[in-house]
Amino acid sequence: MKLGKFIVFEGNEGTGKSTHIRLLSEYLDSKNCKHIVTREPGGTKVGEKIREILLDTKSDLDPLSEALLFYSSRIINYQSTILKSLKMGVNVICDRFHFSTLVYQGLSQNCKEVENLHSSLDNFFSEHISLVIYLDADIETCLRRLNSRKTTDKFEAKGEEFLKIIRDSYKKVLKGNKKVVTVDTSKSLNKVSLIIQNHVAEIMDV
Repeated sequence: MKLGKFIVFEGNEGTGKSTHIRLLSEYLDSKNCKHIVTREPGGTKVGEKIREILLDTKSDLDPLSEALLFYSSRIINYQSTILKSLKMGVNVICDRFHFSTLVYQGLSQNCKEVENLHSSLDNFFSEHISLVIYLDADIETCLRRLNSRKTTDKFEAKGEEFLKIIRDSYKKVLKGNKKVVTVDTSKSLNKVSLIIQNHVAEIMDV
């Protein structure tokens, strides 16, 4: 059986990942394209419990401890949900993947142990990725969107300087990766959605 396509969304806080994943899912539904949507951390019962710990605004875990929890959630989700779906010919859309851990717990916090962990597991997690959609927006746009939200998690609440560091780290991490397309989400919602649909259509029969 033909493997499904594995599409990963990455990006800073406030770049519109949740919105554009939802819009892409609706588009694929309209084309009768079999797919599932999952997220990190989360995607499984255990993963969702880990998510609560990691995104708790009162959490004060060090970067390596955070990374190990993220990887625990990721491995469970990858093996029990993502790989099984792909092998059944079902396409998978994932809200964040292992690049996020390298950016948030590694580069942005100068944690070499996390960077080494990413290097050792990169091939394992990257093997079946078909497309990485990196959503980018200027910091002002991200802040405006975050400030309009009723509630924020631990990472969303860290402020302007943190967003700048994350954006710079993403550019370093994703530079030269041929599976990555960068989409500027400061444009109109419909225009961005269409751009994403076109990128997905290039790798998928829709």
